[in-house]
Amino acid sequence: MKQKVLFLILTFFIALGSATSIQAQRRALIYLPKFDQEPYHFGFLIAFNTMSYTIKTVENYQNQPLQLEDFPNNNFELSPTDVRSIYVINLETRQSPGFCVGIIGSKRLGRYFDLRFSPTLSFGERSMDYYTAVEKINDEIGHPSVVQEPFKKDIFSTFAEFPLHIKYRSKRLNNVGAYLISGVNPKLDLASQKSNKIDIMGPDGEPISIINNLVTRRFDCAAEIGAGFDVYNQWFKFGVEVKMSYGILNIVKGDAFGYTKPIDQLRNKMFQVSFTFE
Repeated sequence: MKQKVLFLILTFFIALGSATSIQAQRRALIYLPKFDQEPYHFGFLIAFNTMSYTIKTVENYQNQPLQLEDFPNNNFELSPTDVRSIYVINLETRQSPGFCVGIIGSKRLGRYFDLRFSPTLSFGERSMDYYTAVEKINDEIGHPSVVQEPFKKDIFSTFAEFPLHIKYRSKRLNNVGAYLISGVNPKLDLASQKSNKIDIMGPDGEPISIINNLVTRRFDCAAEIGAGFDVYNQWFKFGVEVKMSYGILNIVKGDAFGYTKPIDQLRNKMFQVSFTFE
C-alpha cells in the first residue's frame, strides 16, 4: 500500500515537472514589460465590503439594572409605571454588505516593493442587536415578571479613508503576479448619525436633542493586511485583492444612554474585496 502511494506521489511530481518545463518553453507575449520599473502609477478601485464591530462588554453587565428612560423612543411599548428595571443580557453585531470607490497612487520603492496611497469612500451598515429582560411590576399578582424584549439598532457609516500600504510584489510569471500588502488606514465617519437624533424633555423641562442610537466617535485608525494578484494586459494592469481591516482605537462614546452602558470597548472591523485598475 505504501509503495503504491509513493509511486502515485512520484508520478504526480514527474508529470508536474514535465508540464512546467513545457510551459516554460512556450514563447509567451509579455504585456507592459516595463510597468513595474516606472517610478509612479495611478489608477482607481471599486470594492465590496462587510462592516462589523469587535465588542468588549463591561464586566457583569447582565446584572446592571437600567431604567426605561435609558432607552428613549424604544419599541418596548411600556409605561414607566409598569417597569421596575431593564437588563441587557446579550449583545450581537450583524453585518451588511457595502461598497467602496477610490483612487490609487503608487510609488516604486524597490524591485519588489511599492508604497501605495489610496483615498477611498466606503459606504456600509451594521446592526447591533440588544437582547433585554424587562422586570415588570404586576399589580394583580404582586411580584415582578420578566419578559424578553429584543430590539435592533442600525448604524450607517460613510467613511473617508486614507490607507497607506507597503506592497510586496512577487516576480512576474508571464502576465500574472501576486502580492501582499500591510499598513495603516486613518478614517473619518462622515455620517455622524445625524438622522438618528430625537427630541426629549430634559431635567429642567426643556426639550433637548439626543442621538437615539449607539454613538461612536468619528475618527478611527485601522491596521490592515491583505493579499491579491495582478494581471497585465495590453492597456492596463487589473488586480483582485482581499483585505482585512482591524480598528485600533476604542470608538464607543458614553453619552447614548442604555445603548452604550454595557459596552466597555468597541472597535471597527471590515472585510473588503477590491478590483483595481492601474
